[in-house]
Amino acid sequence: MEQRDQELVRLLAIDLRGHFKQVVGLYQHCLYTFAYRLTGSFQDAEDIVQECFISAYVSLENYPPHRIQELKLRPWLYKVLLNIYTHHTRKARLHLVSLNLSDDSPELNIEDREEERPEVLFENQECRRELMELLTRLPERYRVAVTCYYLEHLTYQEMADLLDQPVGTVKSTVSRGVRHLRAMLEVAKEGEERKYTWSKIRFSSQKM
Repeated sequence: MEQRDQELVRLLAIDLRGHFKQVVGLYQHCLYTFAYRLTGSFQDAEDIVQECFISAYVSLENYPPHRIQELKLRPWLYKVLLNIYTHHTRKARLHLVSLNLSDDSPELNIEDREEERPEVLFENQECRRELMELLTRLPERYRVAVTCYYLEHLTYQEMADLLDQPVGTVKSTVSRGVRHLRAMLEVAKEGEERKYTWSKIRFSSQKM
């Protein structure tokens, strides 16, 4: 991918209009997936990606050729998209569901079981759908961090560059995001258990 990006930015520096469609073809799927994971909405993801490509093209038009050739295309496009996403959420004043938990809350002190680590759970198809839904309910800074690290597989350094934050801050945000996500998963599991127990009680009552 890196070698292909280097060749592509070289071509963009020579003929932006003629080669930009290659950028769209190469990155539209991964950018759409990234946007959907952040928003949880197909329509919002589509709108953000379209705006991302427009913004990227306009920016590149104003870059001198040497600056275009210095770009790391994938991280740069992710940053353009993330800025647009952040602008959209602020503009729309989205009210994200909060856990109402502080980072040192005892409810977040959950035992770190191997089978419940995010990298394991996201590979479990039964858990993945539920996790994706819960992910959209995380506070924005945690949702972005967990998405970038566990789903987009960015390194801590790539995330630091993307978010304009020190690597240590990025690591801390990912860790706290995971704690919040696992706390939400625990709450969801408890809710399902209570629902199952109540169903058994109702069924037993009907038999009597």
